[in-house]
Amino acid sequence: MKSLALFPILLLCCAPLYAAGGEKSEALPPGAGIEKDPQYPQVVSYTLKNGLKLLILEKTFVPTVSFTMMFKVGNVDGQQGKTGLAHLFEHMAFKGTKTINSAGYDKEKVALEAVEKAAQALIAAETETSPDPKKTEELRGKLADEEKEADKLIVKDEYWKLYSTLGESGMNAMTSTDYTGYVVSLPSNRLEAWMIIESDRFKNAVLREFYRERSVVMEERRMGESDPNRLLWETLFSNAFVAHPYHNPTIGWMDDLTRLTRTDADKFFKTFYVPNNATLAIVGDVRPAEAIKLAEKYFGSWERRELPERNYTKEPPQKSEKIINVFFKAKPAMRIGFHNPGMANPDIYALLMASEVLSNGKTGRFYKNLVEGKELALYANSAHSTPGDRYPSLFVIAAAPKAPHTLEELDGAIMSEIDTLKKEPPTQWELDKILNNYQADMIKQLESNPGLGMSLAHNEGILGDWRYDWKTGAELSKVKPEDVSRAAAKYLTRDNRTVVFLREPLEQEQSGKP
Repeated sequence: MKSLALFPILLLCCAPLYAAGGEKSEALPPGAGIEKDPQYPQVVSYTLKNGLKLLILEKTFVPTVSFTMMFKVGNVDGQQGKTGLAHLFEHMAFKGTKTINSAGYDKEKVALEAVEKAAQALIAAETETSPDPKKTEELRGKLADEEKEADKLIVKDEYWKLYSTLGESGMNAMTSTDYTGYVVSLPSNRLEAWMIIESDRFKNAVLREFYRERSVVMEERRMGESDPNRLLWETLFSNAFVAHPYHNPTIGWMDDLTRLTRTDADKFFKTFYVPNNATLAIVGDVRPAEAIKLAEKYFGSWERRELPERNYTKEPPQKSEKIINVFFKAKPAMRIGFHNPGMANPDIYALLMASEVLSNGKTGRFYKNLVEGKELALYANSAHSTPGDRYPSLFVIAAAPKAPHTLEELDGAIMSEIDTLKKEPPTQWELDKILNNYQADMIKQLESNPGLGMSLAHNEGILGDWRYDWKTGAELSKVKPEDVSRAAAKYLTRDNRTVVFLREPLEQEQSGKP
């Protein structure tokens, strides 16, 4: 089969790319920069002519290398009526290319076009004002028949088998509101093999088995509707944001999912999966000059395209408190969201400190006073920026009352802690402890190649500078106790908050509500 043609090349790439014993590294090509400031890791940065950003950190402790390919595209970029495309495409990115997973793409292309024609006819029939059951059933059968024909030209799971042969570890992908990332770790002598597979993956993706995978996502959506935790978060975001697309769930709305087509996904791919919208971080036992040379060889022909404007509707200021009751057969819980000013605003550092003062482990005020002290809460945690970082989002609090205490009691106690923080600045000891923990986490992060790769790619691609985590540490050290109180007073207010209470149905019946 055609797809096996890649195997000899990939297996040849298993040979070492450099001699053992500390052979001197090649000189970096013109345009490559290496970080020389000792407060940062010695990351080599390089941008291909097509806009693909490379970040390479050589760590020779173990003979492995971790790759993170991150695209600045998440559910925030899905147009209204087509939510969930970013997540669905993440699934499709494992379905192979014109050579991988295909027994003959020329024939398969014709079969896939027949599948798409049948699927679009079915969707049109299903979305009519008064669908004809007999007609939709016939069209559903036609789609099933066309999919069976296309299946004959698929080599199942070849993509996964390739990586298994190469010794992969941690191969995965993730979609958020802000980005989509693809990660894997390999033995360091598999560098060129990764370049071959992944350049093919993003230049020549084939969206086979689309409607089958769409059904998988729809089932995931149904299962999520029975998950109280997911329901809480989704209700919070959809009510806190009325204008900005952060109100859409990453998995998408069910009505949108039922109408998504392979044509939609292909358009989404061609729009956002371009080199000038991607950041590649490579961390581990790798020579930067060699990595750049191979990236030029395999990714250099990847076509650059103009990206669409992404100045989405700004969320207007919230001027009144929102309280939403969700009745669900589960233990009571709550989520609170206060609008934050965004990651580019200097107030974000004081808000980060406020979050840490409130919920940094067992010395955080929520744990000391609400969980351990008054025994009001089973848990109470906070985060300064959720669900995303590209645009202003929410300072969030997640908590659950401990029986026999009520949601109202816990809510009152949480707001009391916040009011105290507004009036009485934290001690310098509290801030120093947070800084020490932050520095310790930064050092620990250096030990993990996958974690560091993810951090570098996210910071560069989403926040604009791979040094962001280190620079944040410096900014946090400038925050004074009174800055924390000032930020809490400015943002953690009643008229800026949305609260979601998860209540058991029995409470609804007893209250006499309809």
